[in-house]
Formats: sequence, structure tokens, C-alpha cells
Amino acid sequence: MRPPFWAPLASLSLIAMAHQAAAQTSFGTVTVCYFSAECTFANIPGIVHPPNEAQKLRDSGEHQGAHPLTSGTPVDAPAFQFTNTGTKAIRDATLTIEKSKSLNIVQDTFHIGTIKPGKSFVIVPGASNDKKTHPSGGFFTFSSPGTPLDTSDSGPDDSSIAFKFAGKVGSTAVTSGIIEPGTSAGPSADGTVAVLNFLGGPGNADGPCNDCFASKVIASITAVSKDAAKP
Repeated sequence: MRPPFWAPLASLSLIAMAHQAAAQTSFGTVTVCYFSAECTFANIPGIVHPPNEAQKLRDSGEHQGAHPLTSGTPVDAPAFQFTNTGTKAIRDATLTIEKSKSLNIVQDTFHIGTIKPGKSFVIVPGASNDKKTHPSGGFFTFSSPGTPLDTSDSGPDDSSIAFKFAGKVGSTAVTSGIIEPGTSAGPSADGTVAVLNFLGGPGNADGPCNDCFASKVIASITAVSKDAAKP
């Protein structure tokens, strides 16, 4: 008995779906928080270059419910955490904020280096130091001895700002794709702010909250094979 005429087409469809599923693989996650009870990165295993212990947790004073300066005080700045969930190291890892003339933002890149399997790397702008030269007004410029960049007060905190993680796993390029703060914006963790992004904005929106942007996965670190780009 001959198979139905549509059987080869069904087989081809299944093969195409299998190739598409295999084309994109997750190698890790990008997580961010801003002045939240979940945003205390003291003594977290896997942090390669943690911010200065004394300075990283300093609050600007705008949050009336802030606790005294201790290792458990939330970071009053965006804290980006990159976690390698794969079995191979992510090398040449970087986080870039893209240039925006309208928002007066210069392109700036933080050089992370290598993230080992099962490990994380945390960047708190202004407090984390990659020991590289950054442009004037650069988002990742280290503020000695390590002062977090309170983006809600000092800027930038616009929801359309573009960030991008990039790196390599073996010979495969990996990326988070473009990350915009507005995509993951929502109510603050304590419900005092209706719309809040992970920079504490827009427009210094975080003033009323004492538990602001809780730790949230905002992107996956993936690679797309060359086959996926073919029609």
C-alpha cells in the first residue's frame, strides 16, 4: 500500500520544525532589579567583580523606608545579573548601552570577560569596574571608590533606552538581543508606583516606592544558527 500523497510534505514539515527548535538554544539569562528586597548582591556566589562593599549599597535617601547602611540594603541603582545556565563558558561577554542622540546617551560597553558554567556576573553601573576606558558621560564609568549610578535621579531612566548583551560560546555568537526598560515595566513590588522600569523611571518614578523593581528575568541569552536565517 502506497503512503498518502501528503506524507512526504508532513515529514518535511516535521523536519523543518525540528531544525527551527534546534536553531535557537538558551545559554543563560539576564536578570535585573532596582531598589528591591531581592536586589542585595552582597556575598552572592558567582559574582566575578562585585561592587565596592562599602559603597555599592548606599541609598540616595529618597526612599523613606530604606534600612540603615548594611550589607542587606537594596541597591539604589539598576543591578544587572548575567547567569550562565549552559555547560560551556560564555567568553568575551559584554553589556552595551546603545547610542541615542535624542536621549543624550553615548554608546558605552562594560567588558565582563568570561562567565563560567553555573556562575553569574553582576554589574551595578558606577560601582562595578571593568578597568576599561569609558567615554565622557558613559553609563558604565566607574565612580571611585564605587558609587552606584542612581539612574532615576541622575538619568538615564527612559523606557526606550537600548541595552544588549553579547558573547561567545565556543565559536557560536550569543546575544540577549535588544533590551528596552519599557518592555518589562510594570507596578512596583510594593504597589506604590503604577508603572516602573528597571532604571527606576521613567521620569524618576521610583520616589514613592521602598520595594521597587523586584528581580526579574528580562532576556534569554541565545544563539541562532545560520540555518535559521535561511528561507
